[in-house]
Amino acid sequence: MNLIKIILADDHKLVRQGMRSLLEAQPGYEIVGEASNGLEALKLMEELSPDIALLDVMMPDLNGIEAAKIAQQRGYKSKLIILSMHANSTYVVRALQSGAMGYVLKDSDFSEILQAIQNALEGKRYLSSSIASEVLEILLNADLDKPDLLAVLSNREREVLQHIAEGNSNAAIAEKLTLSVRTVESHRAHIMAKMRFTSQADLVRFAIQQGLISP
Repeated sequence: MNLIKIILADDHKLVRQGMRSLLEAQPGYEIVGEASNGLEALKLMEELSPDIALLDVMMPDLNGIEAAKIAQQRGYKSKLIILSMHANSTYVVRALQSGAMGYVLKDSDFSEILQAIQNALEGKRYLSSSIASEVLEILLNADLDKPDLLAVLSNREREVLQHIAEGNSNAAIAEKLTLSVRTVESHRAHIMAKMRFTSQADLVRFAIQQGLISP
């Protein structure tokens, strides 16, 4: 029997350990890697090509939704499932638009995670039952012409935006992303100009509204 290879991405080690124990107790599942942020998760997807990637939404450096978007753009074959404590329908819609096959709340029964994995492997989406109807209502009434406010930023600028909103200095961001400080400063200036921000507070509020960081 071929094992279903899974990676876990969550910035809380206890959550990863608990999820690993639950999944490995099921026949046919193998946890092949763990990540504490979205950048590490992308690296594992590239190196290990897991069948399933379980991604937390709120992770440092690169959140789960942005990681899903980049994974889709890079053509990684892993099926992406978002695990989150946030029942925010905006997050759910953005996750689905970013390529996620499922969105499961962390307070759900474990059977929902198993169902989400099975659905994803079959090419079907899955939403936690407690949020499915609300999300469907939003999608049915969505303004299809409404622009994606993040679309004007490049992937790198979105990464830098999250780092800035998390309170990292230019030097710290440069070290994390293996860039020069001058390049980070340039990205920061482009973000401020493109989004017409006038202050750091504007940037942080926007990042929270877009689900890049938690309030």
